Parts: sequence; C-alpha cells; structure tokens
Amino acid sequence: MSTRTGQGLLIRHGLAWRMIVWTIAVTAIILAAVLFSNHRNVVDQLEDDARERVATITEGVAARIDAELGRLHGLVDGIALALEAARLQVANDEVLALQMRVLREHDGVLGVGAAFEERLRPPGWRHGAPYSYRHNGQLVTVDLVTRDHAALQGDWYQLPKHLDRPVWSEPHVKQDGIKRVTYSVPIHLPSPDGPVFAGVVSADIDLQWLDQLIARQPLGEGGYGLIMTRSGTYASHPVAQMAFRETVFSIAEERGDMALRALGQSMVSGEAGLISWNNWTSAERSWLAWHPLQTTAWTMGAVVSRSALEAQMLRHSRDAALLGSAGLLLLVLAVALIARSITRPVHALSEAVATLADGNLDAPLPPPQGQDEVAHLTSAFGRMRDSLKRHIADLQSSTAARERMHSELKVAHNIQMDLVPKTFPAYPHRKDIDLSAMIVPAREVGGDFYDFFMLGDDRLVVAIGDVSGKGVPAALFMAVTRSFLRSEFKVQDDPGKVLTRVNDAIAESNESCMFVTLFCAVIHLDAGRVDYSNAGHNLPVHLRDGVLSWVPTPAGTVAAGVMPGMEYDTLSLDLQADDALLLYTDGVTEAMSPASVLYGDERLLACLKAAGKQTCEATLDTLFQDVLRHADGADQSDDITTLMFRWLPPDAASPTGMSRAQAPLTESVAAGSGYPPPAHWQAEFHPAPGELADALARFDEFLDARRVASALAHSLRFIFEEIITNAIKYGYDDGPAGHRISVHVRLDTPVVMVIEDDGRPFDPLQAPLAPDLDLSVEDRPIGGLGLYMVRTMATRMDYTRDNTLNRLTIELPAQPQA
Repeated sequence: MSTRTGQGLLIRHGLAWRMIVWTIAVTAIILAAVLFSNHRNVVDQLEDDARERVATITEGVAARIDAELGRLHGLVDGIALALEAARLQVANDEVLALQMRVLREHDGVLGVGAAFEERLRPPGWRHGAPYSYRHNGQLVTVDLVTRDHAALQGDWYQLPKHLDRPVWSEPHVKQDGIKRVTYSVPIHLPSPDGPVFAGVVSADIDLQWLDQLIARQPLGEGGYGLIMTRSGTYASHPVAQMAFRETVFSIAEERGDMALRALGQSMVSGEAGLISWNNWTSAERSWLAWHPLQTTAWTMGAVVSRSALEAQMLRHSRDAALLGSAGLLLLVLAVALIARSITRPVHALSEAVATLADGNLDAPLPPPQGQDEVAHLTSAFGRMRDSLKRHIADLQSSTAARERMHSELKVAHNIQMDLVPKTFPAYPHRKDIDLSAMIVPAREVGGDFYDFFMLGDDRLVVAIGDVSGKGVPAALFMAVTRSFLRSEFKVQDDPGKVLTRVNDAIAESNESCMFVTLFCAVIHLDAGRVDYSNAGHNLPVHLRDGVLSWVPTPAGTVAAGVMPGMEYDTLSLDLQADDALLLYTDGVTEAMSPASVLYGDERLLACLKAAGKQTCEATLDTLFQDVLRHADGADQSDDITTLMFRWLPPDAASPTGMSRAQAPLTESVAAGSGYPPPAHWQAEFHPAPGELADALARFDEFLDARRVASALAHSLRFIFEEIITNAIKYGYDDGPAGHRISVHVRLDTPVVMVIEDDGRPFDPLQAPLAPDLDLSVEDRPIGGLGLYMVRTMATRMDYTRDNTLNRLTIELPAQPQA
C-alpha cells in the first residue's frame, strides 16, 4: 500500500472516530440536560413542600403567642377601661382587690400596678402608685411613689404618657431571673378640651412559657425557633448567651456582615418572609422563616435543616445518573457501528478552507463532485471567497477615504477649539471677576462659539453665538463671525453698533444664506454696569441672591447675516455684588431625552437655583451634568455652549483677599450688621470639641437673635449637639486635622437642618428604632437613646452618602416665635 493511500486511510479512520466522539458528546449533553431537568423538578417539589411546612409552623407558633399575649394584655386594657368609665372615682381598696384578683387567676402575670397624675389622683387613696406582685409565694402591694420618688419618671409611665398609646417594653430580666415584658396602657379623662391624660395601668408579664412553646415545635434535628423584638433583640434563642444580650444588628456589626444586617431589617419590618440560611448552631444549610406578631412588634422565626432533603435529593440524583450512564454506553456502541463512512471530500475541503483562513484567497478549492451536501458546501465556499475578495478591495478604498476625512475633521476640531478661550480661571490676577465657559460640539465640529476679552483694565467683553447648520460649514461661518466681532470691538465698545456692523459684514457676501444668533455685552467692572445687545439669541439669565430672571430683550432681535441694514439697540443692566449672568445656546434648553422631552427653560432655572452660590465653573459643571442626566445617553442634535460671569467688586472680597465666591465657607451670619437677622444659619468647622463649643455658642446667638420659641430652640440645639458629638467621637480615626463638618439651618416651614461630615459612613436611620429603655443608663449602648430622641423630635429624616460625605437632613415642625 502506498504512503498516500495509507495517509488517506489514517485520515478516514481519524475522521470516523471524530464523528463518533462528537455524536457521543452531543448525546451526553442532551441526556445530561434531561437528567438535570428531571432532577430540578423533583428538587423544586421537595423544596416547595419543605418551605411550606416551615412557613406554616412559624405562622402557627406566632398565632399561639399572639393569643396568649392578647389574653394577658386584654386584662390590662380591661382595668384601664374600668377606671376610665368610673372617671377614677374608685376606692383604693377596690383597685387593690382587682389587682390581686388578676394575679391569683393568671399565673402569667407577675405584677400589676396603677399610677396617676398627682392632680387627678382620687382623694383618700393610701397609695400614690399601688403595685401588686408575687414575692416568695405571697401577693404583696407596695407604693411605687413612696418607695421611689422618681418612679413616675420611668419609661413604663412616661412612654404611654407622651406617645399617648399602649406600649410594650423590650423584654428584660430582673433580679429574680424571670424573663418578662411590661405592658402599659394610658388612662384618659374627658374634658371640654378633649381627653386628658390621667395615669397608667401596667402589668409585668412572664415570658418563661415562650421558650417552652418554641421547644415543642416539630422543627426536626438541627432546627430551632427564636423571638426577635422590633429593635432586633433576641427575646428567645437556643443559645442562652444571646437571649436578652445580643441583637441581630450588633452581631452583624461585629462580623461586618451587611447581608445579616439587611436580614435583620427585613425581620423587624412587620412583613413575613422565608429565605435560605446557614444554621448558626450546626453550620448546616437551612431555611429561615419569620412571621410578625400582631399583639406586639416582635417577630417569630424558625430555622429548619435541609440535611434530610439533600440526602433524598442525592439518592435520586445517583439513581438517575446510573440509569443515564447505562443508556449512554448503549448509544456509544450503536454509534460506533454506523459512524464509519469515509469523508475524503470533506477532508480536502477542510484543507482548502484552512488555507483561505490564513489569508490566501487565491488558493484553489477542490472541484464539486456530485449533488450531495459536500458539493453544495464546496460551491458555497467558492462564492464566499470571490465575494470576500471584492468586499476587501471595497473596504480598503472606503477606509482610506474615511481616515482622510476623520483626520481633516480632527484638525478642524482642534482649530475650532483653539479659537475659543479655554484656560480657566480666565484672569487669575483679578479678584473682581469669576468667569468660566464650556463648549461641547454635537459633532466633530460645530457652529457654537463663545468669546471674552478685556478692553483696557476696566471693561470686559463677553459674547456667545450659534450658527445655523452643523459641521464644517457652520464652523467656518463661526470663525468668520468671531473675527468680525473682535475687530469691531477694537473700534468701539457699543454692543448695538458692533452687532450692526457685524451683520452688514457677514450679510454682504452670504451666498449660502447662513445666519448666526449673537449676544454680546460690555461689562464695566468699575461701575458694575452691563451694556448689551442681542441678535436673535437666547435670553441670558440674571442671578441675584437666589432670584433668577431673564435679561430684557432690546429691539432688533433678528439673527445676524439675514439681511444687511439691520440696526441693533443697546440696553444696560446694573449689577450688584455677587450678581451673575448665564449665557447659553439652545443646545442646553433643547437637549432631548430618550422620550423626546426637551430640557426646557423651567428645568434650566431650577438647576441654577439648586446650584446656589457656587463658583461659575462649578455652576456650569452642575448644569452640564444635569443636561447629561436628562439626555440619558440620547444623541443630541445641537452643540451645548455656556458662559457664566459673576461680578465680585473689591468691597465684597473676604479679609483674606479672596472674593466671596472663592473664600472658604465659615459662617453666614454677620454680627452687628444693623440688618434684621437672616432666617438661615450656616457654619463650617473642624471636628474638634473646642470648635464644636464655639459653633454652639454662635448658634445660640443666632437662635436668640431670631427669637426662636424655646421648645424649638431646645430641639434644634439638642439635635445639633447630639449628631455632631457622635460624628466627632466615632467618625474620625485620624483626628480632626484635614476634616470639616458643616451645618445649615433654615427656619422655614418646615424647619430644616442639614449636617454634613466627611467621617466614616454611618446611617443613623439603620440603628434600632428604640433603645432598651428597661436597662440602666450605664448599660444602654452609646448613642442609642440620643438617636431615639432625635427621631421623636423630627418629622422626617433622610440620610445619603455622597462620595466621602455623610449628609443627614432633619425636618422639624415650625413653631411660633417667642
């Protein structure tokens, strides 16, 4: 046998085996997909059954707990209703007898008490606040007021009084070691002005039965139940050290586990839920289901192990895999018997195609033989080769043309950008000028332009224009217009006469019928006067102390270049210190969103108002970013060009020599100015205790000057000191150097306080809703009570993290001034 024939046999033999391997691989993939689909169906059914079981158990336990707590707090509600119905005209002994009866008939009640406002206490009572409880197997009554004069200052009395609703305390353990919770109900008496708070009825309820009830639930091996309060504290947990000592949030903080923190927030949100979970006690994969209690703001949770289910799924998968492997083996034998045909034309075609793939498009293809699929494939490859050769030739020609055009457009873009000033600050040696501008062409080159230049030492010329059309013709027309404009201002400084002469110059030989809208102004820096004229351009915006208005339009607002002989008038505008002018083209207001909505004048004014008194550069950047957000990626049809000027006369400069726009913010209240004090206050200082004390003193002076009502002043000062003290203590690991805290207060309706600091990220809204008020002051977590009191004072709180800044916005209701 010749060498060539031997190679052909080897080739045919190898191709046959490749066909066998490919057939087996495809079949194995299909079989695996079928097995996997069947496995998933079984797994999904088993998981659905198990999830439904754990959810049902959790809901049932929550219902039984609700029933028991509802029965017990119904007793307290009944005593309160009875006292209200009798308008407190009840003898001391009758109330004591009622308390004793509740204790004798209900083992779950550890103690019952009543306390009243001193001015409304029934006459002739021996006890100011009688409390009956169990002690060494006996029922004992004490007077809480006699035993402790500050007893009525406790949370069990003050919270129902001020919240004006029944209150469940956090679960707690006293010296007797018994788990308990206190339920307090306010008592009201009618009066001509409405119900009047008269006192409180409270009861201590034994919670020992909670652990017993949860332990009896069929949660399987490795499963357990738990009870969580609204603040995330574990009232019942299989790990004894965690009950009444840990919260889900403290554990999440200790572990740095944000997922656990999010889970805790879901569990205390008042909504039921179920997720996959890793069992803390056994590290097994489990399900965690929770259901809220209706009587309290607690949550019942249950954890059920998935070990049994996974064992069942493993057996099912193993049986299915064995059966599939046997079927695949039979298929391999069958394919091996039929996949032995010789495919010499395919081999020849594969060698030719490999040559084509290497780039040799002139390589010959084997001639088609017969009418089978291989012959059709060979003919198709021949047509593809010829078509590809033609396409490559056309592509080379068009690519070269596009590259030349792109190079020319790039040069034109660079030339256009060189025509406009783009170095900012424009006049760094001058403190009376804050000027910035930007231009973003919609194409490589555009027809917008801006310009500014000095006429002597005391006059500044600013101009902005928009040429009709786009691309290179508009750019050329723009360059000509800019050249005429600069030339005319060298002759005279009257903007109206300049526009008149520029119009005649560009209209004289304007065979393309193009035109340009122009606005130009001469700013007299020594007097604060602006002389301006307008040739059909968008009206600039005048900014003064947060008030925005359109600059009046002079007569003759036709665009320049339309016809010769047009005359343009000049108007004047007087500036005050810190006044600003915004010049822009219609590429700003006509920026289009994906929904074909224009940016518009209203959003332009709203953006400028929100930007406040920033530098011109910062204001233009804010405006440009807002336009980009509005466009949201949509292609724009017009150039975006803006120019902004702010007048900062020397007498408005800061003591450091900086202008007010450039000086760092310290405090916005001027002492001894002789003017009425403003309704807002702003300060910035280092996060150091000494600077905080100085800021508080200045803030008190502001509140006194505004004659703020004492209640509102107390709330504002408390919030100021509490939030900033926490930031100073816990927000900076590297000390106060290089850090700043800013506070802004507006005495509007509502009253708003905004506090910003660059410390560690901290969201006070994610803290527990209420501290454990049954703990002593020494045992409570740091900051918990203060944040809780801030929340009770505020009508709304909002937290954001902006890059490196924590921003907390707090709203309070407006109050009449003192």
